[in-house]
Amino acid sequence: MMHSKLIILSTFILQSCMTISKQTKLIFEPVKLTSTYEFKLSLGTKEINIEVEKGIFLNGFLYEKEENKLLMIYFQGNAKNLQNFLDNHSMVLNWGYNVLVTDYRSFGKSNGKLSGQSQMYDDADKIYDYGILLGYKPQNIILYGYSMGTAMAGYLASTKEAKALILESAFSSIPEIGWVGNKAPNYELNTAEKAKQINIPTLLIHGDKDNVISPDHSQRIFGNLRSSKKKRIVLQNGGHGDLRKRPEYQMLINEFVNQN
Repeated sequence: MMHSKLIILSTFILQSCMTISKQTKLIFEPVKLTSTYEFKLSLGTKEINIEVEKGIFLNGFLYEKEENKLLMIYFQGNAKNLQNFLDNHSMVLNWGYNVLVTDYRSFGKSNGKLSGQSQMYDDADKIYDYGILLGYKPQNIILYGYSMGTAMAGYLASTKEAKALILESAFSSIPEIGWVGNKAPNYELNTAEKAKQINIPTLLIHGDKDNVISPDHSQRIFGNLRSSKKKRIVLQNGGHGDLRKRPEYQMLINEFVNQN
């Protein structure tokens, strides 16, 4: 009898792991890098590793200039790795802030495997704690998320102190993304619900032509925000992933941060 129960339990655990694996593959598109891969980093940027669990490290970059007083903790999208950050998102380093950015588990040179939203939130906590250990006070930390990263930035804003939250091309929850629907229950990542606990100044930016995450997602988050200091900007003819290339984008970010 006990043997039969163990077989049933083992089968259930195996099926659960396979289900999570399928969900992860549906949502995430990591590209691995060898441990010896060498990034070509700009002056002031160094490679770091943050231990989020015994033996599990998130590979990342820390960019610091003495004249920059604020730290932006930046959470990436759902695909590729930090090399893609350098190739397509490195304009973030020119906005006038120090920047901390990491890959998710199994992305780039990060090890481990993704296994659901609780784990991702826990990892986000560890990244925030790393920023605090660097000597930054909460009032000098900006939480920034792009696409998938908006879920982690939004989660932190609902549980931690920070100067501001900035969400670029945010989704209200995974089930509300049409091409995912109810196929990934372990990754609900409901930022619209988290917004009810977000008190810090929040800026949402979305493109009106975004065909990956439609603008109504950020509207739902905006409507639920508890913060009295909130702003939503919809950029005309803006898509998904091309907003930061606009000449006015940095000004929008800097103005919001300086006002708060």
